[in-house]
Amino acid sequence: MIHIANPSDIGELREAIVGPYKTYNWWNLIWGSVRYPDLASLRYVENNTVRVPNHDIARRQHDKLVQTLIDSGVKVHALASLPDVDIQLYPRDIAFAVDDTIFLSRSRDPIRKKEQRALEPYLTEFSKVKRIESGHIEGGDVMVTDDVVFVGLSEATNLQGISALRECFSCAGIDREIVPIEFSGRGVVHLDTKFTMVGPKLGYIHSSSLTPYSRSQIASRFELIEANDMEARSLMVNTVALAPDRIIIDSHARRLADALRAHDVEPVPLDFSEVTKFPGGFRCATLPLRRDKVK
Repeated sequence: MIHIANPSDIGELREAIVGPYKTYNWWNLIWGSVRYPDLASLRYVENNTVRVPNHDIARRQHDKLVQTLIDSGVKVHALASLPDVDIQLYPRDIAFAVDDTIFLSRSRDPIRKKEQRALEPYLTEFSKVKRIESGHIEGGDVMVTDDVVFVGLSEATNLQGISALRECFSCAGIDREIVPIEFSGRGVVHLDTKFTMVGPKLGYIHSSSLTPYSRSQIASRFELIEANDMEARSLMVNTVALAPDRIIIDSHARRLADALRAHDVEPVPLDFSEVTKFPGGFRCATLPLRRDKVK
């Protein structure tokens, strides 16, 4: 039995799921940039030419992330490779955990629906599972704080999906407020490309991507470290917490790392630059199942 527990997205991480690294080609990247124009950056598009990752390097970078999790005491489960799905790097999008329940996302993307089949062997092992029955919502939009749950209204998540999540919370006995977060423009793939929790009451944010009201909702609960346009576009905001005071971040995010140290949070820098040529970062690449309560 896998006992689900996610009281906060920065609680010490004990158990998580990762996807398999699979080689993919230029068409997969083009399709990714069409689906996620907000993340189409010079990291994988140069002179209007798609730069396919060096798969030897990318595989090593993904392996390094997994090994870092294991070395930090995290029990890691790897999803099986599905023959009809080209990319399974980002399991965060197909499910997410809140408190004692894992919720199966409801994606508008047919590829993501296929990808979710890789979770089927685990469903009987999870202590509590709920399926979103209407609308659309993906895990990259769901941020679990100590009290409320932020949900981004991105290209992947809509109001009907948020309403369905509220109904699932009621059925699961989860007494939490869901706070929708709106963006200032179209094209944002997920909330966790614009805001993540990087410590107790501390977050990375790209403020211009959010409406002023939504930013104020976050700022009322967190001290915020501002990411500039380049840092946000390069997915430096997309981090994953090993513990309240240890955060995996992009090794190129030196300014943001210094800001963490100033708040007594240890950055754990890793190079993910080849992997993120198909848009996705460290938070996307991990699906936490069990975290400790933040003291």
